[in-house]
Amino acid sequence: MKKVFSILATMLLILSCDDGEIIVTTFDFENVNLQSCQTNDGVVFFSINDGALESIALDLTIAEEDFLIEGTQDYQIGSTSNVVDYRIFNETVSSSYFCNSIPPTTPSVSINYTSSSGVAQLTNTVLLDDNDGLGTEIEGDDTDTDEDGIPDFYDFDDDGDNVPTGVEIGADVNNPRDTDGDGTPDYLDIDDDGDGVFTINEDLNMDLDPTNDISDNSIGPDYLNPNVSIETTINTYREHSYSVNTSTALFIEDLVLVGEGEEITQESLDLGEIIDILTGTITITPEF
Repeated sequence: MKKVFSILATMLLILSCDDGEIIVTTFDFENVNLQSCQTNDGVVFFSINDGALESIALDLTIAEEDFLIEGTQDYQIGSTSNVVDYRIFNETVSSSYFCNSIPPTTPSVSINYTSSSGVAQLTNTVLLDDNDGLGTEIEGDDTDTDEDGIPDFYDFDDDGDNVPTGVEIGADVNNPRDTDGDGTPDYLDIDDDGDGVFTINEDLNMDLDPTNDISDNSIGPDYLNPNVSIETTINTYREHSYSVNTSTALFIEDLVLVGEGEEITQESLDLGEIIDILTGTITITPEF
């Protein structure tokens, strides 16, 4: 017998066990925090409704890189992969129940329904930042000054001269340094001192860091000294780094759960959002 239920917070589901016991539950997860745990091959998303001693969990096979994709991605739910389990327990269950590779023996499961089909939609909001103090209102959403494939707003080195943007700006982000006074701030100028030698090539020791090549200590690095124009050809970018912070929302549709000789169909199930599901630093060396 098929039962079709809508996800209304006030609606009750009545499930009958083989021994005749009647269990009443709300199947309501709209106002419950969505949580997650990492697994060897993905992430377990879960919500616990303590009032009804029930939970719903999605064991999703997903790569960490997928959380770097902005927007919505669809994942097919099944009975053997990307599995959803709806469970009713005999007592309150904690998040540690879902975060153990081997589930604990308590609390025990009174009712278990497992997915046979459905679609999980993950919507990622991805924030990338080069931490140079310049906001997107200055650097733009899609400007790529040095055309290295990394937009300026999270490019460690906007002009590709191997001097980090944060260094070239100087002490005041509202008045960035312009060493040669040509109207182009150093962080966007490929020849900071205007001596005819590109900043990237004023790297005598060839360590991909022009800031430590100093012929005159009283003036500073050669790339800021117009009186020094020794050219050393460099055709490699230094390693870049930027921070990533992703929040993701989980929405399930057309979910079919099977158990106890019956089916439960949920046309839509909004399980909420997890803030900062992925945070960290990414390092990359752009192709020259």
